[in-house]
Amino acid sequence: MLNELIERYSQYSDVELMNVYSNKNAYTDDAKQALDIVIEKKGGIQSFTDRYDKIVAKELEKSRIKNDAVKLYLNGMTKNDINHILISEILASDEIQQIIETTSKEIEATKRDLEIKPSTIIGSILGGIIGGTIGGILWGLQIMYSGHVFYIFVIGLGIISYGFIKFFTKQSRNNIAVFVITILSVIYALILGFYLYELFGYHGPDRY
Repeated sequence: MLNELIERYSQYSDVELMNVYSNKNAYTDDAKQALDIVIEKKGGIQSFTDRYDKIVAKELEKSRIKNDAVKLYLNGMTKNDINHILISEILASDEIQQIIETTSKEIEATKRDLEIKPSTIIGSILGGIIGGTIGGILWGLQIMYSGHVFYIFVIGLGIISYGFIKFFTKQSRNNIAVFVITILSVIYALILGFYLYELFGYHGPDRY
């Protein structure tokens, strides 16, 4: 058991080991012993904590650089401008550039997702009609053959409508047009389902 724990902890990263070490009192005596052995093999507790502190400091610096990059990018600065402005005593220049590049891509993707274009409106309406019609038919069949209204299925209607709308627009529900038309599509599906039930009536097992 002890050897198995030593082998397992030896494969842990410093961050994972620190998580275990910080909660070592909750572990068995064998686990504590195995942890101490592995930490000793890695240079002792002082060396281990020093490495961990550097990891934490680096991650905090990455967060700072990213937050600063977001602010500068949203203020209209280009990637080149931001690369010249942001400096760090902890991160290498290529690491900073990678963070800026990733951040700019994320911001641009978010902008594209939130943008309301003609294709957004057309795709949302088309997807809403198709999704709402399919959902409405399924909703109507559910009522016709069960004789009950299960409003929990409204969630399913939302998923169907949103799925078709997202397929045609390639934009998420964070887009206000996608969100609103998804709701309208669900309402359309509900109305269609009730209309079909009124039109064709109950088709389930005979009631006694």
